[in-house]
Amino acid sequence: MTKLEEKIIEELKLALEYQEPTGDYAQWLMGVSIPSVIEKKNDQWVITARVVVKTSDSEYVDGMDIDFSLEPIIDPNYYQNSPDYHGGSIEDSQPWLKKHGEVILSQLENPFEPVDRNRRQS
Repeated sequence: MTKLEEKIIEELKLALEYQEPTGDYAQWLMGVSIPSVIEKKNDQWVITARVVVKTSDSEYVDGMDIDFSLEPIIDPNYYQNSPDYHGGSIEDSQPWLKKHGEVILSQLENPFEPVDRNRRQS
């Protein structure tokens, strides 16, 4: 993974991942893909990350495209519109991510859930 990809994931996690203090609700990045193409938008070079977000209270996922300048700086308006991919299944979200570019993050399980180390593996 490149430094730019690591920085994009870091910024996405800061912006989108969340767990309530009670632990009753969590939201996390389930998948991120990045194209190999950099575009020029509004006189600025940007790379668009395709993001799928999962919550602990639904079996469905939402997705959106979020622009980053090459610094990288996340587009501050990313969350003002409806998701580009809304209420889809986890399985259906994977081709949507891959169509955009290389998947650089795939996290199907809730990272906020404690891991039971005593649980037997079958």
